[in-house]
Order: sequence, then C-alpha cells, then structure tokens
Amino acid sequence: MSQPPEGQVLHAWYGLPGEIVIEHDYWHLVRVGAVSLPHPPLVNLFIRRGLPVEERRRLSYWHEFGHLQTLPLALLHGLWLVWPGSARVRSWPERLTRLAAILLAHEALWELLSESYVVWKVGPTAYRRLYRTHPNPWLRGFWVGMALLALVGSWLARGRPRVVGQERRR
Repeated sequence: MSQPPEGQVLHAWYGLPGEIVIEHDYWHLVRVGAVSLPHPPLVNLFIRRGLPVEERRRLSYWHEFGHLQTLPLALLHGLWLVWPGSARVRSWPERLTRLAAILLAHEALWELLSESYVVWKVGPTAYRRLYRTHPNPWLRGFWVGMALLALVGSWLARGRPRVVGQERRR
C-alpha cells in the first residue's frame, strides 16, 4: 500500500497544487495554492475509528487528497443542483429548504467521491481486508447515509420531476 507524501505539494490530475498535513486525529490542514483550509476531520474521525494509528493517518491523508482530486466532479454536481429551478422558488421557506438540500447533497456526494478515491488508491481488496480486520460500525452507515443524503438532497434541490405539459399549481 502506498504511503502518502505528507507535507509535500502534490498536483491533482487537472493540475491544481495541494498540500495535506494530518496533524493528529482531530485537526487536518489542506493547502490549495495560497489558500489554507484547517478543519476538523469529522468524516475521518468516525470511519477511521478502531484502525491502527498509521492506517488511520494514511487513509485520512488519501481521503483529504481525494477531495482535491474529485473537486471538478463536486463542482459539476454543485452546478447541476443550483442551475435548475432558480426562478421557481418563491417563498423564503422554499429558498431555505432548497439551500439546505443543495448543501447537504453536495457535501454528501463529495464525501462519497473522496472516500471512493481512498478505495481506489489503496485498492478495494486491501480496503475491505483492513476493515474486516478492524470492524467499524460507522463505515457501512457512512456509505449508506451519504448515498441517501446525496440522493434525497439532490431530489429536494432540483424539485420533483413533473410530467411534460403539467402545470405547477399554486
């Protein structure tokens, strides 16, 4: 399994430079260009629970780098969520609900993409073996929960599909 080059500048597949430092279990630093993004690693905190320290740090590193690698897909998803129906939303409660749905769906999908990058980077067999050796009840909940949040949030953000020719009633 590949070891992360922590603290070194890496470039995403599309050229964006980034640096990731896993300071400890409760604080990560991601530097993209001149922008520093220190943050608590909430997802990593739950889904890495029970793993040996070196494995937890390694998978957390690749998860954070996965955010950088999948940024274009996350941006496309965000645009897809925001684009349709801007004019259809009329009341403040509708606007707030839509905004919350957009944020939840976007974050959930980006977390799924980033963890999928981890699976790809370490290999599906090694990933499964690691979690079979060190079971974590949060892992399955992560995959199912994030998928549901992404789907339901996307559905709420984009609005219910309508039959062609059907008018919206107010």
